[in-house]
Amino acid sequence: MRKKIKNLPVYTPDKKLLGAIFALVVFGIIMVYDATLVFSYGTFGEAYRFAYLQIAWAVLGTLGFIYFYKIDYSKLRKPAYILFLFSLILLIILALVGIFPCSENTIFTPCLNGANRWFYLNPDPFPKIPLIGVLGFQPAELAKFSLVLYLSVHLDKYLKHNKKESFWIYFIPTILFSFLILLQPNMSTAAIVFIIGSAIYFSSGAGIKKLLIIIPIITLLGLTVMLLSPYRRERLLSYIKVSGNSEVEESYHSKQISIALGSGGLLGVGLGQSRQKFQYLPETSADSIFAIVGEEMGFVGSLLVIALFTFLLYRGYETAKNANDNLGRMLAVGITTWFGIQFFVNVAAMARIIPLTGVPIPLISYGGSSMLFGMMGLGILANVSKRS
Repeated sequence: MRKKIKNLPVYTPDKKLLGAIFALVVFGIIMVYDATLVFSYGTFGEAYRFAYLQIAWAVLGTLGFIYFYKIDYSKLRKPAYILFLFSLILLIILALVGIFPCSENTIFTPCLNGANRWFYLNPDPFPKIPLIGVLGFQPAELAKFSLVLYLSVHLDKYLKHNKKESFWIYFIPTILFSFLILLQPNMSTAAIVFIIGSAIYFSSGAGIKKLLIIIPIITLLGLTVMLLSPYRRERLLSYIKVSGNSEVEESYHSKQISIALGSGGLLGVGLGQSRQKFQYLPETSADSIFAIVGEEMGFVGSLLVIALFTFLLYRGYETAKNANDNLGRMLAVGITTWFGIQFFVNVAAMARIIPLTGVPIPLISYGGSSMLFGMMGLGILANVSKRS
């Protein structure tokens, strides 16, 4: 009996990975409070409202992190199928609701800024939750998490049975999720979902030939959709500085980002001293929070944040490299790619390398859905790392 106990594997957590996650979550809460202070007090009379909410979501996310950290990830097959089906149903509902004009939307699926991306669980006239108020979530965030699980366990099933890899096992669910998210419309998230799925497919050991064929086709289709959509076309025109009738709003946002980053200089104006958060810069708590980081912490501070996030990604891909099995490798690649692509797309948009996308930074930007499902994903990543 003692010999059996001695032979049991001892799992050691990746303390560096856990440290990076903790640091980013804490930093995110500080920046959310900082960036929303003026808006929160002016709108709700509560300076700490968004900080409290971010803390609440971080706590819930931590519980999800602990659950997925402790579970045997080889037993995720059934939950993966259930979550995939649930995500698919929610995305289909939003796509169907989007057929109708915004004025005809249901109270549970509001049209915000011309897009159907949210579900409200307790809209008027239902009772409000203390502190939170109306509770809503974005199915697209759940879709990222569920797609990582579904593709990983499904492709692993084929590998275990020595079956030839199937391109369609990856392509159909990935393109289906991407297409439904595109209909919301949410082109940037649709592209991110496609990239996540492709990364998992490639990490499964599949050949790259089919990916080299399909990626240019998808890219061409994406550009076509962008040019056919007036809203997206105007964003592109604004980015390349072509004058147009509807360019003002987008140019204003981009200009305020440039002012924020330019004001920061080398060392920044000081934590809490941002001027752009006085409602000059749109979306300070979400899409544009890195601009506030750059303004207050300067070029040096921005580089430190980039370095910390890059270190998280490094530990993630190291986990994939050292994973004990194919399932662990695919899970680690999918989750790390999910975080990495979102981070660098956001930073690239702030730096005007690419057009503004509306993509938040995981763990740092304000958002309950992003925090909750992101922490659950990181729980799986940490789970794989301790078994590596």
